[in-house]
Amino acid sequence: MSTRTSILKRFDELIEFGKAWLKNMQAKASLNTEDRAKKRRWKTSCLHILERTFGIKSTYYTNFSGGFRFPNQMVHVIYGTEIMEGAKEEIEKGFLYRIEHLISADFFDSIIEQAEYLLKSGFKDAAAILGRVVIENSLKDIARRENVTFPDKIKPSTLNELLRKNGVYAINVWRTVQAQIDLGNFAAHGYFDKYDDKSVGNMLTWIRETLLNL
Repeated sequence: MSTRTSILKRFDELIEFGKAWLKNMQAKASLNTEDRAKKRRWKTSCLHILERTFGIKSTYYTNFSGGFRFPNQMVHVIYGTEIMEGAKEEIEKGFLYRIEHLISADFFDSIIEQAEYLLKSGFKDAAAILGRVVIENSLKDIARRENVTFPDKIKPSTLNELLRKNGVYAINVWRTVQAQIDLGNFAAHGYFDKYDDKSVGNMLTWIRETLLNL
């Protein structure tokens, strides 16, 4: 097995662990000692592979470690898994684009609340990434509701186009959705200078007042 293959395999293992942990936590009212210990081991392993692959001064390493300053335990793993997915994509294709999360629609409101808190606390980039997560999963929910078939692995922009072509919403809605996806992609790609706090605030307001009501 090549070094690249073994590294990608390790990323897959850690990403799947993060998703499984989140799915398990959705059914619990609070975290116990074992849950916290598992999360700490996962964090250490993720930091190790990110340092080995990209370096301790890389955007991926610093963004991942910085995510654990957030007060919410669930957000630690949501944000961390986001970074790990993006890092894996970077290795595979040379760019960051799509990151999947197993987030229930029941958590969308709480995730947006957390994103709004992060934005007010000066973490616009983390807030934008969480907003992107909600957009992607909301589009999937809309597609399922409207019986629009889509593959498990689909880019948010492709799904947006699919919904437009199937008449789920008009082109003006498509344009707005695409603009917000683009903002989220900037955050995931590390192009943090291409948007500001106001743009992220508008994104979160749009998600709460429009997207979640489509």
